[in-house]
This record gives sequence, structure tokens and C-alpha cells, in this order.
Amino acid sequence: MNCIIAQSGGPTSVINASLSGAISAGIDFGFDRILLSLNGIEGILGGNFREVDKKKFKATKAKDRLMTRPSSILGSCRYKLADDLKDPSYEKIFNFLKSENISVFIYIGGNDSMDTVMKLNTYMEDNNIEGINIVGCPKTIDNDLNGMDHSPGFPSAAKYIGSTLRAIRADVDIYDLKSVTVVEIMGRHAGWLAASSLLANHKYPKELVNLVYVPEMDKSLDELMAEVKAKLDYENNLIIALAEGFRDRKGDLDKVTFSNAKDGFNHKVVSGVGQRLADYIRDRLGIKSRAVELSIIQRTSTNISLTDAKEAFSLGYRALKLGMDKTNLIPVLRRKNQDSYEVYYTEVKPSEIANKEMKIPKSWLKDYDTFSQKMISYALPLIKGEAEVHYEDGMPVFIELGEFIK
Repeated sequence: MNCIIAQSGGPTSVINASLSGAISAGIDFGFDRILLSLNGIEGILGGNFREVDKKKFKATKAKDRLMTRPSSILGSCRYKLADDLKDPSYEKIFNFLKSENISVFIYIGGNDSMDTVMKLNTYMEDNNIEGINIVGCPKTIDNDLNGMDHSPGFPSAAKYIGSTLRAIRADVDIYDLKSVTVVEIMGRHAGWLAASSLLANHKYPKELVNLVYVPEMDKSLDELMAEVKAKLDYENNLIIALAEGFRDRKGDLDKVTFSNAKDGFNHKVVSGVGQRLADYIRDRLGIKSRAVELSIIQRTSTNISLTDAKEAFSLGYRALKLGMDKTNLIPVLRRKNQDSYEVYYTEVKPSEIANKEMKIPKSWLKDYDTFSQKMISYALPLIKGEAEVHYEDGMPVFIELGEFIK
């Protein structure tokens, strides 16, 4: 038995924990060769891969070190397979898999990557290809994957955001003057990350994050400004957590967005709304207003949730185990109940995840208190524990791919 593993889409702090789980399962279940495709499906199309050295993997303690190695160690891509299954790329992919005697292909990724898993399985079915199982493994900091309680990668990003907002509050409170700090947080269509800023308020004697605006909200700028003014009546320094995809009802905060020409899924570039809102507040209220954009560090912080790392590892392990007998599935985790945090694992078809988005329930958004209570109750168990990052001379040290490949 040979298997191949690849990573795709945006990185997370625990995407390599899933890789560690998949490699560990490959070793435990006696796979002859464990191959690693570089830059996602592009590595398979170009024959660019490496092989795990099982002895080195154990000797370098790669299993544990990958758990705290942020970002995609195998590299990534945003390559969209053609909708036309007669496109020559499909034949090229399966010629490679057959040439390397691959029986299991694990693709670690988000919504778009599951589109790839779905299409490859459809191609196999249409062409009566047997002996190869292709399974997905979920990840994304956006927490917008259907079919699961939460997405691996989101808890660590939420932990970083909540911690950072507490630190920002310590800064903005030093002056006795009126001010507004707008913190722009990732989230193109779903506002889970911006909403996780509410964790900063948990068990704190004062409200650290005063207002949160997410794409799921329908608000005018006038309504937004009325809320800002009301908060300024009793708080000198406001912090607003703003999802990058939030737009007011009339679109006054919007500007011309553009597509990333190298992004096969044609995602729009939407950052900059934080600065536009800060400028608007300054112009209308005549007070100090500034914008802070957390940007890509949200994806690869070393402030890693131990819960997140362990769950990501389990999903990677289960993905490879699942692929030994079945194809066209994705392992997911779900919460057993809302009163105490306990999860169970199951699997779903990639069609339940591909090209879809799980958004914040409308019922959570009926008022600020409900939103805060629901979000903290949901996210707090996910950020528990700290994965131990190795430091040397005061700096974090991460494992590199060359340490455990042939």
C-alpha cells in the first residue's frame, strides 16, 4: 500500500497537525510508502513530491513537532480543477497515482479543496477507476465548513484574536480622550473570526470589545454610527471588531474590489474596510480613530489551542484510516451537546462542504447580549490549553520538511 498526502488553500496553525495524524496512521497501518505532494494538486500534476523516511520521522519526533508547526509545510495552491471532466488534467492526475501505486490520496483543505476531492471521485466513478480512494481532511480558520461543529484551525485563530484584542485594549486605554480603534479581522462572507473577538470579554470586569460587525448583519451606516455614539456616552475608548467582508446596507463603505488573478477560485480581495470605517468615524465625529488589520498572522500564530491541535491530528489520522476502505468522504467532528464540551467523529460527503459556507446563525444576532453569550459559549471550549512550542535562544523553532523525508 502506498499513500499520498497534500495540503491546499490558506494555511492554519494546525494544518500540520492533520498531516502528522495522516502520516502517523500510514506508519501504524503499515503503508509501504508515504508520499507528500508539494503545493497541493499542482505537485501531483507536476510530479513534485517527497517520500517520508519513517525512521527519521520517529527519530526527529516529527509527530509531535508538526503539532506546533504553523502554516503548510508542504506548500499550498489554489488550483481549481476544470468542471469538464474530459480536461486532460484528470488523466494526468490518475496516470501519476497509478504510476506510484497509490491506493489512498488524502487532501487537507477547505471548501475549495473539497471541490477537488469531489471532482476526482466523480471522474473515478465515470471512468470505472478502482483501487484508489480519495478522501478529504477539513481545515480553515474561517470556520465556514458545513457538516461539522467547527473547522480545525479556527480555534487557534480565535485564541489569537481574543488574546490580541485584550492586549489592544491595554494600549487604547492609556489616554484620557475619546477614541475608536477598528480592528479588521479576516472573514469574507462568514463572521466567525470577528465574532471570536468577544472571547476577550469573558470574565473581564469591563467590556473590552464594544462592538462587532460581521457580514451576516444587515445594518446601515447611520445605525452603526448611532451604536458608536451610544457606546461613547459611557466609554472613552471603543474597540470595534470588524470582519473584512462586512458591508453596510447601502455599500457606502465599499470600494472597487479586484480578483486575485492567480486564484483559480476567483476570490475577491476585500481588505481595507477597517481603514475606511475608521476614516468615516473620524470625519463624522471629529475624534481620534485608527484601524488595525490583523492580516495573515491570524492564520499562523504560535498561540495554538491544544484542543485544536489534538482534534486536527485526530482528523488527519481518521482520514487515512477511512481511505483504506472507502472513498469520497471527509471525517468531521461534532459536539455531543451544548452543556458540556465533548465531540464525536463521523464523516460526510465532500458535496456537503464543497463551494458552500456555514454562517453565523441569524438567531444569534438578534441583539448584542445574545450574540456575545452564544459566541463565548460556543468558542470558549475550543481554545482551551496551549500547545507547547519549542524555543531556542528566545525564538520559536519549527520542524522543516527536510528533517523527515528521504
